[in-house]
Amino acid sequence: MTKNEQTSYIFAKCKGERAHTISQIQRIPNVESATPVTGRFDLVIKLRTNEPTKAFTTMEKIRNIPSITNTQTTISFESIINSTNHTDSESPLAFALLKVRGSFDTILRKLKTIPNFAEAHVIPGAFDILAAFRADTSEELLEKSVERIGSINGITASETLISYSLPEKF
Repeated sequence: MTKNEQTSYIFAKCKGERAHTISQIQRIPNVESATPVTGRFDLVIKLRTNEPTKAFTTMEKIRNIPSITNTQTTISFESIINSTNHTDSESPLAFALLKVRGSFDTILRKLKTIPNFAEAHVIPGAFDILAAFRADTSEELLEKSVERIGSINGITASETLISYSLPEKF
């Protein structure tokens, strides 16, 4: 488990064909990937930067795409990466937004013990931590990873976004 560069994520709602929206996002500098997900949002967009000016410029370009109807941006203050779980675009992905009571470090240590853990970021806003999990199948993500999040003492609320399509890497 290594500490890694922080990044930014944009959670977006969109109307119309997501493939067209993703093709427009793909042309924007500093975007690393866009993942279609189920849940309150339609896309999770990972940026290559955490530098505020670059992240803001990228966010503005994404918001100017006509099919994007709503966005929520998070900037990572601290992150941990599981370097052994880097199957990247070959695996299903789940994102968990977590509200935490108590020590972030304690929660991060507990998250690292969950099977299929890929990365976690301490973020500002309505949620405190964004965690990502990768597995061979969506069923494995749900059964071995997502369901275990609720058993961690100190997590007071969670919201899970499951990818239904592989992330588009740029």
